[in-house]
Amino acid sequence: MVLIRRLLYLSIIILLIFLPKGVSAETDYKEAQLIEHISKGYNGGNLEQRNLLLKFQAKYNLTVDGIIGKETNKALREKDKRVVDKVPQEIKEKEWFIVINKDKKILTVYNYGEVYEKYPVALGKKSSPTPDYKFIIINKFVNPYWGGMGGKYKPVRGGAPNNPLGKRWLGLSTEKYWGYGIHGNSSPFSIGKYISSGCIRMINEDVEELFEYIPISTDVWIGTEEVLKQWGVEQYLEYYERRIEPGRFFQCMY
Repeated sequence: MVLIRRLLYLSIIILLIFLPKGVSAETDYKEAQLIEHISKGYNGGNLEQRNLLLKFQAKYNLTVDGIIGKETNKALREKDKRVVDKVPQEIKEKEWFIVINKDKKILTVYNYGEVYEKYPVALGKKSSPTPDYKFIIINKFVNPYWGGMGGKYKPVRGGAPNNPLGKRWLGLSTEKYWGYGIHGNSSPFSIGKYISSGCIRMINEDVEELFEYIPISTDVWIGTEEVLKQWGVEQYLEYYERRIEPGRFFQCMY
């Protein structure tokens, strides 16, 4: 098994040299790093390794949990796979659009309906779930102040290392639900869990990146896979077999 993983790692390094147009060298390099860590013994207690795995899971529409389970292991092994995102015309018509899949814990950014980036997130715990709703981003703040949830906790100044919001905040519309937002964190191992009071937590470097290019008034749809499907959004990973016959090429989906 170790030999197979090392050979897989070597194959990715070779691919980096001959990357086709449109393939991200940085992304492939991160996958190569992840496979190298796995070949040596994956350590979920190492934040760098865990974040690499979380981002791999998000990229391939897998359930984000930081665990190398059956589906993640298959995605790591199989080369012939395709990420599928089906979205309605409404999303295709807008420059930027965010969809948050509550079952998979993935925040997907679309650019005119095409996947621009996928990020792993943490969501609300059972007692304070993140609502299913169609929001809009109404404000953005650098180094947001945390008020301590209305006096329940001691407030934390903006930019402080222990600020639960991290260093970026993208606030969501308040016509039905109040106080929800997309933000950073002060507990990095919480990403990939249902643990927040309802907000959407991101890896700090990810939310800082998102903050730079996502404008106010961007739509943010949040829902379970069932709810998202009702809204016309489907996200999954599919595999196929390559069969080569004389003069022909087949791709068989399963």
